[in-house]
Amino acid sequence: MTIVFTGRKADLTTGLKAVAEKKLSKLERILHESPDVHVILTQEKHRHRVEILVRARVGKLTARGQAAVMREALGEAIERILAQGRKHHEKRSRGRKRRSMRESARGGDLALAALDGARGEPDGPAIVPMGRVPVKPMSVEEALLLMQDSPHPFLVFRDADSQQVSVIFRRRDGHFGLIEPET
Repeated sequence: MTIVFTGRKADLTTGLKAVAEKKLSKLERILHESPDVHVILTQEKHRHRVEILVRARVGKLTARGQAAVMREALGEAIERILAQGRKHHEKRSRGRKRRSMRESARGGDLALAALDGARGEPDGPAIVPMGRVPVKPMSVEEALLLMQDSPHPFLVFRDADSQQVSVIFRRRDGHFGLIEPET
């Protein structure tokens, strides 16, 4: 990290430089890069001002601090610049997570399209995964009672008598259908 100090009517002591370098080293860890930093120290009568300009990959960050003592103004400006750095880091990581979620969803679609292409059906219907369904053990009568009250078009359950997975579904004529596996 490159730090440039500029003093405008202010004394640049080695103590101030050491404090600034120590605290600004946190910025390097937060941004995961080595930014260029320009620290401007200004003194006007009894007012001490510090302005920090950072040029990094995320963009330009600026912060100002003002106090009666130069060390306090420097601390205030550094805290503000570190807060901006954390904010940019969180934004980037959130964007990375969103991007990976979108790509993984697209990757699934691409994998299914590749499978369709391998079968010789490039323009055929695609399979869209809709999630998982819990399979609860119950009798056929209990499943029928649940389906009558449910807005869902089907119910997957484990038959309590045969211990096999069955599906009960709503037919177009208003009746219910039952699909059982062969034994």
